[in-house]
Amino acid sequence: MECLFQPSAYLGDEVIDCYINLIKAQKHLKCRSGGRVHIENAFQFNFLKRDGDLEIKTEELYPIKDMTHICSAERRVLLYLDHDMVFIPINIRETHWYLAVIHARNMEIQVLDSLGTSQDRKDLTDSIKGLQRQIDMISQRKELKDHRWPDLQVASWPLREIDMGYAKQTDSSSCGLFLLNYIEYWTGDELSDIFTQDNMSHFRKKMAAILLSSDLNKRRGCLLYKNEKEVDSGSPSDVEICWVSSDPSRRHGRPE
Repeated sequence: MECLFQPSAYLGDEVIDCYINLIKAQKHLKCRSGGRVHIENAFQFNFLKRDGDLEIKTEELYPIKDMTHICSAERRVLLYLDHDMVFIPINIRETHWYLAVIHARNMEIQVLDSLGTSQDRKDLTDSIKGLQRQIDMISQRKELKDHRWPDLQVASWPLREIDMGYAKQTDSSSCGLFLLNYIEYWTGDELSDIFTQDNMSHFRKKMAAILLSSDLNKRRGCLLYKNEKEVDSGSPSDVEICWVSSDPSRRHGRPE
């Protein structure tokens, strides 16, 4: 959580995944104008990118005697195929975050990057190759039918860089914050809410309160720090209760 209290800190996987879990828990965000949405966790990108290394044979990645990994890949492929859009957070060597959207209805890979459209997309193309390898592997094991994708050759779909207009960063540390806003508000065609760099410093601070107060926080109400040597029970007058809105439209401190 420390990165949320440091204005120039880079957001790590743990914070990104925690907030993604909160977004996924909001049922109204699962269906958007672009169709049904599946939001992937940040760690999954590493597995897709690994499988995109074509120098490693599929039999080495998924040995026949290790059915656990094969079944895991099968569940993931079937889950993706049951949705019209798959949101995948991309982490470039722990220095930059951006969002890739597999848009099945449009048969394209959309790129939402807060730094613009000039970035190297090798990490993304490797991930898509990895997904294609998983799809091909599973299709050899079973017939893939009754799914929502019009074409399973996802590696041949074009990359489409989305001009984010006003929703771009002007500093060197807000990419993770923009990523989470893209995930929350991208409909498949446009952003359903307005946010700029000016909103990010406030959003960074509010994220800490949102995560701590969430019903999904299993340690909600527990002490964050404990001093073994000195315990001060304090006084009720030392405690201030702060109310945190659960309304997503007010998370950036903007009125409806």
